[in-house]
Amino acid sequence: MAKQLPEENISEQHDVVIVGGGPVGLFLGLNLAQKGLDTVVLEAEADINQSPRALMYFPIVLNEFEKFGILDEVVRAGYKNQEGLCFRTTASGSNKVLASIPPGKASQGSIDYGVQLGQPRLAEILRRHAQKYPSFSLQYNTRFVGLEEEHDAVRLETSTPDGKTKYFSARFVVGCDGASSPVRKALGIPFEGYTWHDWRFLAINLRYDFTKYGYPAANHVLDPEDWAVIVRASNVEEGLWRIATGISPDIPVEEIEKHIPAKLERLLPGPRPLQYELVAVNPYWAHERVAKTYRSGRVILCGDAAHVNNPLTALGLTTGLVDVAVLSRLLPQAFTPQHASSWPRLLDKYSTLRRNDFVNQVQKLCLDGKLRLHSTDPKVVAAREDFFNMLNKNPGFGDFVAGTMVEKLPDDLDPSLA
Repeated sequence: MAKQLPEENISEQHDVVIVGGGPVGLFLGLNLAQKGLDTVVLEAEADINQSPRALMYFPIVLNEFEKFGILDEVVRAGYKNQEGLCFRTTASGSNKVLASIPPGKASQGSIDYGVQLGQPRLAEILRRHAQKYPSFSLQYNTRFVGLEEEHDAVRLETSTPDGKTKYFSARFVVGCDGASSPVRKALGIPFEGYTWHDWRFLAINLRYDFTKYGYPAANHVLDPEDWAVIVRASNVEEGLWRIATGISPDIPVEEIEKHIPAKLERLLPGPRPLQYELVAVNPYWAHERVAKTYRSGRVILCGDAAHVNNPLTALGLTTGLVDVAVLSRLLPQAFTPQHASSWPRLLDKYSTLRRNDFVNQVQKLCLDGKLRLHSTDPKVVAAREDFFNMLNKNPGFGDFVAGTMVEKLPDDLDPSLA
């Protein structure tokens, strides 16, 4: 429920306030500032979060980066995956390649590769480019407290680490503040779905020469216990790799790092003793959830604030960045004379388009991808074998599968509000 705010003390007024300074919030800020809207991004933390998070970006997102002149920089900082995805068994098992999928090609544009780059590095690039626009501003150490909607604006209350309160006013507010979104909670929007409790997920960054042992840039490792996704997380020079895997939920968080060497012993190829550099470990719970609606009044949800999924198909941040691509085409229309009174339909169009895509496409891909890695259910095993047989016998099927993982922006995002 919206909070009752005092009438006075509005410190700043903007066209749009974005709550959350991760890649989704920064990319939206870049989009809106480029279109001339006075946009401020409010971030509760002191700087960009450096923990291991998302790192895979598909062609639909890369097309958007190209429009802002940042694609080349993203490619240089990360790894350009033109190899696709490999399915294999564990290194401690047969270490056998089972099947592969080529990289997907965007249905719009000519990009036919993906890029693998850690989320913090992407955020740094987006921030640097957004700050080139005078209509963009970014405030760290500014925590969202509450909001109140008026007939033509939204007022926000924030707090700083030293206990000071600051108020903002904007025509529209966008919550890009993650899965635990305080903005979504303030609006009372249900976050429908469930949390995975069969595994506690781990994101592990390390330096190790997987290519020496025949591993391409992206690998799905199948095993009931030691399943994993092993991918490059940076350019070749930096040599960083990411392992996404799981560990028993019964292991206390403070004891997880003690179990990492044994897990890596089973996952990493090569002679023993293993020689690797462990860079970072991030344990977390994975979810399959979606907000009941992506907007309430003049407040909109975007990215993980609107939807979350397990990370094993790399569709989390990519889906959030596609949210931005759609919203940044619709929201600026609300500032034009012809649509000034029709903004509810603009925002409803965004909410409906993006929620339907998530529910009807992304959720199924993410669920299938997770179960394919580790499930021993006979139906899942049979479907997995059929899937691999099709990939191996029919090269065109691999292209088809790759295409299903690449979203397409609607051809016409003008809601025709005549």
